Amino acid sequence: MTITTPDPTGVRAPQDGPLFQPGRIGKMTLRNRFVQAPIFTQFASTFGEVDERLIEYHRARARGGVGLIIIENTSIDWEVGRTVGHPIRIDHDRFRAGLSDLVEAVHNEGAKIAVQLHHTGRQNSQGNTERNEPPLAPTAGITSAFGTPPRAIEEHEIPGLIDRYAQGARRAVAAGFDAVELHGAHGYLLGQFLSPFTNRRTDDWGGSLENRARFALEVVKAVRAEIGPNVPLLYRLSAEEPYEGGLSLDDGLAFCEMLDPLVDALDVSAGNYDTAATLLPMIAPGSLVGYAKAVKRRVSVPVIGVGRLTWLLDDMHKAVGDGELDFVALGRAQLADPETVAKTRRGEPDRVRRCLAVNECISRWMFNGKRTQCVINPALGQERRAAEARRPAAVRRRVLIVGAGPSGCEAALLAAARGHHVELIDRADRIGGQLHAWAAPGAFRAEIENLMAFYETELDRSDVTLHLKTDADTLDLDAWDSVLLATGTVPNHDGLDAVAMLTERRAPEADAVTVFGETETAMFAALWLAEQGKRTTLLSPKDVVGIDTNDMEREHLTGLLTERGVEIRLDASAPDTGTVVWATPRVPSTVLSAAVDDDRVQTIGTRFRGGRLYEATQSGFWTAARI
Repeated sequence: MTITTPDPTGVRAPQDGPLFQPGRIGKMTLRNRFVQAPIFTQFASTFGEVDERLIEYHRARARGGVGLIIIENTSIDWEVGRTVGHPIRIDHDRFRAGLSDLVEAVHNEGAKIAVQLHHTGRQNSQGNTERNEPPLAPTAGITSAFGTPPRAIEEHEIPGLIDRYAQGARRAVAAGFDAVELHGAHGYLLGQFLSPFTNRRTDDWGGSLENRARFALEVVKAVRAEIGPNVPLLYRLSAEEPYEGGLSLDDGLAFCEMLDPLVDALDVSAGNYDTAATLLPMIAPGSLVGYAKAVKRRVSVPVIGVGRLTWLLDDMHKAVGDGELDFVALGRAQLADPETVAKTRRGEPDRVRRCLAVNECISRWMFNGKRTQCVINPALGQERRAAEARRPAAVRRRVLIVGAGPSGCEAALLAAARGHHVELIDRADRIGGQLHAWAAPGAFRAEIENLMAFYETELDRSDVTLHLKTDADTLDLDAWDSVLLATGTVPNHDGLDAVAMLTERRAPEADAVTVFGETETAMFAALWLAEQGKRTTLLSPKDVVGIDTNDMEREHLTGLLTERGVEIRLDASAPDTGTVVWATPRVPSTVLSAAVDDDRVQTIGTRFRGGRLYEATQSGFWTAARI
């Protein structure tokens, strides 16, 4: 795979361009062409009720400027068809009150809101059902990424399943939602009937494309009959399943033509959770938007495109202006910065926290049954608490922050915003700390460099006084009311350090280099060395490499290493010959360690709490909130 790096400067979308013009879906008018894509947050209660956390999350994103919010997969069948964890539910009238509160909150911020009706089908685990039943699927035994063999849906059960969608739609309209979306994408039940890989039925619901499409079309008709002609009906689909035996693009486009006279918009994605890298791309922006453009050429209704498009807003303005698609959906980008649209419209795209696409939000939290978090947005899921944290401090203090990595920058920005007198120092000649090491290989270079540029922009706009090339040991700490040590971690060995090598971008002279370590940094170091033309071997002392990253990023980096010809050996011993770069776990810095007993001094970031970027940003922000 050739890594195509997004251009962070390519986001200067004109403030009066097509994306900021009103758009229509059916009889619904939206204030602009930005849609928040449905993202599973697990912010609902354990039993699927809308609670204050979920409302505040959506309120912040409506306030941030999108025209339409499509809420996450909302369960029409809690007993056997909900996704793993605790999604929102709409399978009973008792949930209408909470859903109405959510609708009202979004409306009060000027946005429209759509529900997304959802049934997992086979993409579920037996342990996630209420009575420990197998998941349902068109055909028995074809397991998904979740691994529990499903049972086949009996033909007599199909009308009841169709009615569950229709009743969910009825409740949505009663709760005040502006539109209804059917989740037929990403390998869930509607898509399972459509796919020849998961639908091998021999009755009227399987076989030909027309038969495989019948279930989805009957659901669409039943929902339309329930909601009437005036409520917009959207259909989200995967236009293709890019694996052997999956839905072909030709069949996907033909299905869109079947939907065209029945729905008001098509929300276009691709893949399922057996091809998760397709639907949650960590590769170049725009990898999915081609599907939306292909669909638009075949249908008359509006089409929504998705796929890391905040990096391509200039292109998206042109695409919408030229009629290649109608709306742009922002998914993970809205987790990273709910004000993406508002900042861009104000002509401040450099102030956007742009998603890194490392998929910690999905693979580290959501896949493990935890509420979704973001490595660069400490306020995600804690919007009300974060708003309180930003209020002016009762007493203005003199605050010194040592270390201008992500933790130090987060702390400095919040402390200054609260009215404290803040000075930020670093012994390096630039801010960023270990971000410079992570930016060395091509995999996430543009994203990490953009994050550092974001911090530079925000520091320039703030009242923080920044001192670079300054050693903390030269300072008199008595001059400060509060001192935060954000000095990160240091190597736990005497050899050539991977972080230092990557930060300095200085490769060893040897043609053959061995990287020793089990960390994500070991993978970054090996990838960067291979990019420099070095014959690279990666040795991990564990049975895996990248122990401190999520499964999806580990798989992504492993693929890039393999393409670069890097040899990976697991359960390996440390080499005693040759040129070796060390990338084993690091230990906390000891800068100003003698001062940590002082009540005014706190350690923050990865020095205080082992981990990576998430731990750094969280610690910096919330510590500053307590000053």
